[in-house]
Amino acid sequence: MTGPPPGRADSTAAAAYGRLGAAIARADENRALVAEAYKITSPQTALALRCECMHRLCTEVVVLTLEEYEEIAADPAQAVAALSHADVDERYVVKRTSRFSVVEEGLFGSG
Repeated sequence: MTGPPPGRADSTAAAAYGRLGAAIARADENRALVAEAYKITSPQTALALRCECMHRLCTEVVVLTLEEYEEIAADPAQAVAALSHADVDERYVVKRTSRFSVVEEGLFGSG
């Protein structure tokens, strides 16, 4: 017999979708915070935003400027992650700073 037992693939896929959904929700929260911050601050203002890693229960906070976040968010494949989460995230690290990492989906292609 090859492959996972019946039902196992479904639970693995469900877990992956759960992690992805949580990361997307955190990214949506960050975009809303950034939109509000632009109304009352400058691009150099530091913000505390949620880590956008693939850990479903992540509560880490990442500090970066509006300008830094906008640069990251300009590429829809990129996300900001806490330093401690970048190496265990399911995406490739494309940049590290002393405060956060930038991770990116799909750098290596699928084939």
